[in-house]
Amino acid sequence: MKAIKYILIFYLVVFFTVSAHAKKDKLRIGAILPLTGKYSDIGVRVMNTIQLTIFELDNLDIEIYPYDTKSSKGGAKDAYLKAREKNLNIFIGPITSESLEEIKNLKDFQNSFFFSFSNKETKIPSNVLNFGVNLSSEIKALDGFLKKRSDKIVYFAKENQFSKLTLERLKSKVKIKKKYFYRNFNEIKLRSLQATNFNYRNKKHLDQIKRLKATGDEGDANYAKELEKHDTREGVNYRRVFIPNYNNELIASISFFDFYDVNYKTVQFITLNQWFNKNLLLEPSLENIIFPSIDLNAFDKLNKKYKKVYGNNIENIEILAFDIIPLIASTWFNKKENYLKIEDFQKSTFKGEIGKFKIEKNKVNHELQLYKIKKGKFIKVTKT
Repeated sequence: MKAIKYILIFYLVVFFTVSAHAKKDKLRIGAILPLTGKYSDIGVRVMNTIQLTIFELDNLDIEIYPYDTKSSKGGAKDAYLKAREKNLNIFIGPITSESLEEIKNLKDFQNSFFFSFSNKETKIPSNVLNFGVNLSSEIKALDGFLKKRSDKIVYFAKENQFSKLTLERLKSKVKIKKKYFYRNFNEIKLRSLQATNFNYRNKKHLDQIKRLKATGDEGDANYAKELEKHDTREGVNYRRVFIPNYNNELIASISFFDFYDVNYKTVQFITLNQWFNKNLLLEPSLENIIFPSIDLNAFDKLNKKYKKVYGNNIENIEILAFDIIPLIASTWFNKKENYLKIEDFQKSTFKGEIGKFKIEKNKVNHELQLYKIKKGKFIKVTKT
């Protein structure tokens, strides 16, 4: 019954609101997005999703006002100042935390209400609600899987604030055997060489071959020939590796582990939400990797809808707009006042297009599922 209740308060209410509040003022949404410049790809994709969602809510009086941040701090400031003149009800965006930092100290900023795509969980302005898939949601989804085994985990990541934060969160769930950080893409090879202890294992392997050949025994000589087909024989002294990387860095990291004879057959690789990036399915080394994510069926359904209209696939955070817009609309058209404030959304649990989520304080916690890659497909991990 709870699931049905969530749907009623979040979606069905949108479609039956007009008759109850026929005189409700138009909902006017400002979209502060990077529509040109470095981040224009993601900005345009978010705008596409917003427009598609509003089109589907055609029985509601909603108008979107796009403002281009031009992928710069100065552009974000100009966009917000122009948008503020329109006296809009609510803002969606900006995309980057840098843009938000640029506008948060402007005069009257606190009088505006923002739905951000950020997944940051700390130091969020009181008038901003971060809707991104955050680290707390990801770690919570992984919690049972991580605790199912008692062995320590090797941590392999890029050296930045996010990876350090992830490590601290991970320490509260499991014991860390050793950690390795790389500073740039080119350093992944060196750090994976160290993490796999390849030089030691390779030397030990070669020494064994040398000893076998020195015995003069035909059986030993044949065994030595067999060993020469490999670089190592001995495995590593760990069975789980956590790699909070993305895209090419994730692929490169695990590929190098595989190159140094540490692969999915003996080690369980774990990562964070990958938005069902299909490029990951092309790399054999990523077989059986575990990661948390939104519901795959929902993702496929929305992706099909998006592709039909725009001709390409959903990539990542633009999918969030499929839930942001109906959430804003259902709240707006079901309150008497002609304004929205962050308190209107607090401590509520919703079932949206991409799954269940709960709003607490200034962030959204998503209920995620676990998935793995199996034979070129994303497969849901069954809870045991």
